[in-house]
Amino acid sequence: MENRRVVCLKSVPVRRKARYVIYWMQMFKRAENNHALDFAIAQANELKLPLLVYEGLKYYYPYACDRIHQFILENSLELKERFREKGIRYLFHLERQAKERYPAVLHLAETAAMLVTDDFPAFIIPRHNARVAEKIDIPFFAVDSNGIVPLREFTKQEYAARTLRPKIWRLLPGHLQPMKELSIDRDSPRLKVNWPETLLARQPVEKWVAECDINHAIRPSTLFKGGCSEAQRHLKDFLDHTLENYAQLRNDPSVRGTSNLSPYLHFGIISPLEVALRVESAGRNPLSTEAFLEELIVRRELSYNFTRFSGDYESLQALPRWVQENLSRHASDRRPYVYSLKEFEAARTHDPIWNACQQELLTLGKIHGYMRMYWGKKIIEWSRTHAEALETMIFLNNQYGLDGRNPNSWTGILWCFGLHDRPWGAYPVFGTIRTMSGERLKRKVDVEGYIARVRANPSNLASTGTT
Repeated sequence: MENRRVVCLKSVPVRRKARYVIYWMQMFKRAENNHALDFAIAQANELKLPLLVYEGLKYYYPYACDRIHQFILENSLELKERFREKGIRYLFHLERQAKERYPAVLHLAETAAMLVTDDFPAFIIPRHNARVAEKIDIPFFAVDSNGIVPLREFTKQEYAARTLRPKIWRLLPGHLQPMKELSIDRDSPRLKVNWPETLLARQPVEKWVAECDINHAIRPSTLFKGGCSEAQRHLKDFLDHTLENYAQLRNDPSVRGTSNLSPYLHFGIISPLEVALRVESAGRNPLSTEAFLEELIVRRELSYNFTRFSGDYESLQALPRWVQENLSRHASDRRPYVYSLKEFEAARTHDPIWNACQQELLTLGKIHGYMRMYWGKKIIEWSRTHAEALETMIFLNNQYGLDGRNPNSWTGILWCFGLHDRPWGAYPVFGTIRTMSGERLKRKVDVEGYIARVRANPSNLASTGTT
């Protein structure tokens, strides 16, 4: 039967007399519950070869900064040991500056039988995969381990959650099952590889970060640290203390009502399949379980569907026609306030609620999911143009957010403009797009409690996105 998770990017004969199969780990940074890793193990076993897992971290990717670098490096410290226990060679290479720049994957592929990597529908990954496919002469496969239902089960962009939901739930029984983890036949964690290896344990992660030619102004999160152990800690805390009341508290930013898992889901440190199965088996409040799985599965996978099929997901042109026509009609509406990118970035607006949202992003690397909607709507209202508002949101979320640069990010931002929504009333600047006001917000949630907690100790806040 066809594997709906696997796409062949280059179909050529397997190299004879090869030394290994490579799994180039770009987005699914985990050693368990990883469809791409399991596919690579299966291919290596079939060819009777060892498996080499390669992970590289460049200094020049978009938005490179201390916050993102440290989070990734903290996870990589754990991965070497986890792969060693599986008998798999893990090679990590940190490229710190221009003099170290070299195409590592192309070099490693010269002695490989085939190359396997991650199929991620956004950011720099599709371009990376396309360029590598042009330059290698071995089979190249991309494997989807993004969500619970494979992206290729859907052939077009879904209009909204209501059109995707019945399709997801129909397919779910066949996919919401524990994975049968594969073992490598050729145990070779000490495989010799002709490529420099960065031994992260030789000095503190902070020193490695300091040596990289990246943006050092954006400091690591005060709440989130990288690593599978950290992801598991957040998951356990959610199951033990938060899941029971998730349906009632998830939209209250003044309490710990969400999972804190979105950074770990974005970097692939934890599998959404594992999270869903653990939540299902926890036996908590059925309403809360259903609400969480709606966010984790339907809403999250709707965003991946959008970036896979939309074309330009960083443009207002990706919005439905009714939204584009509406924005055009209100392009010249008078704005009550107008702020520059620098003023937004520094949380210097007239609104203490919005400033708290931005301060949370600056400090933690996340905004509470409900407050992020308010954050985005007000950027639209207080920017010179709709296009400028979009640019501001993309920059701030992708630069400061540990779960930025993700399908959820671009989809959530464009939701503020009307994506996956419907026409509402009639308002200046927004037209028929849904608005959010500070006064209405105060009637729904404890805004003063949220502001107080951000000012006093932001790391106490549960600061996740849709999950």
